[in-house]
Amino acid sequence: MDVPSPASRILGCLAGTATAEAAALAGFGPERGAASPDRGTTLPLGPAGQLTLFTADALLEAIEWANDGVAADEAACVWLASLRWAAVQGVPLSPTAPLAQPRWLDGQDGVRVPAAVRPDWIGSLADGQMGTSSRPVGPAFDDAGAAAHAAPFGLVPHIPAAAVVKMSADGAFLTHGTPRAVQAAVAVASMTHFLSLGADAATAAGSARAQIASLPTPDAGVLHAFDAGAPAAEGGGADAAAALRAALSAVLAAESAAEAGDSEQAAFAAATELAAVGGVDAAAIAGALLGTRWGADAIPAPWAERTAGMGAAEGLAARFANATGA
Repeated sequence: MDVPSPASRILGCLAGTATAEAAALAGFGPERGAASPDRGTTLPLGPAGQLTLFTADALLEAIEWANDGVAADEAACVWLASLRWAAVQGVPLSPTAPLAQPRWLDGQDGVRVPAAVRPDWIGSLADGQMGTSSRPVGPAFDDAGAAAHAAPFGLVPHIPAAAVVKMSADGAFLTHGTPRAVQAAVAVASMTHFLSLGADAATAAGSARAQIASLPTPDAGVLHAFDAGAPAAEGGGADAAAALRAALSAVLAAESAAEAGDSEQAAFAAATELAAVGGVDAAAIAGALLGTRWGADAIPAPWAERTAGMGAAEGLAARFANATGA
């Protein structure tokens, strides 16, 4: 099994999230050859696919500032990027919300368009104030929406795992206020961090679980999601811990299938379908993790060819890799 380059892992993470989510939303799987009823239709990005790109772009902006010798607040950059996204989704932003300036990403095809679905938690971005741990927003949301686009926090190189925990928690607080939703996002970002360093899925999962266990008040459901043999919940309405459990189970199964001789693309496709039992967010998480683990070549080619925004993902991944020296 070839070791993917850091640049390939970055693209794999971004494109893996988007394609897995789009596939789950379209309801097609490997048993139908990654085909939908209309083969000519381009699959639109879902909210996780779009916000994964905007989150990565926000982190890139902070890195660019740092490379120029200027300190930047990563959480504020992610918030501003999220506001850019929310405005295109038709969210009536408060007049007190800061005006976020467009960046290269905003001009790319398939990005600044209404998402395939509109999540309820998007309203958390409307009031013009940034959600934080001391001022949480979205206190009713315990879903995996924040976790589904948290993987880019784990792509930032040369930082300790504790920094990934803080950045991803800050990112989750922008839309979600429950500890379970926030810690699920931390779990995804932490696992991405260890995968990007070259760990296999089982090792990365164990290391990410340790990060959750070290929190002042770890969520029992999120910890249980890492336990071997934990069952996946059915239905798209599952909470963040259940979606995380479904995604992790699918990722570990995919790695076992690849070790047994399946192609990485086939294992990726099968894992997306398996994870989707726990909801679309679970499929997006599985795509992000496997894309990071195996790199961009593991994404099924028919999915990448038909999913919107892949040009944006490629360009953004290249810029991210260049700015970080990957």
